[in-house]
Amino acid sequence: MKTPSHLNMPFISPHTRLKVLEELERAQQLEELNVEVVGKSYADGVFDALLWVMGKIPAPSE
Repeated sequence: MKTPSHLNMPFISPHTRLKVLEELERAQQLEELNVEVVGKSYADGVFDALLWVMGKIPAPSE
């Protein structure tokens, strides 16, 4: 018998698909405006976005 793994479990986010799409639109708008957040790298932005999707921090656009 296989041991259950957290990788085999479905991922559930506290945010609706609509909220995620809205956040993606905001990110695209910032990208089009060439906005840079001082002291933040691309990796920091990805990390913040993933933490938000998991419900750990406020939305990156807030």
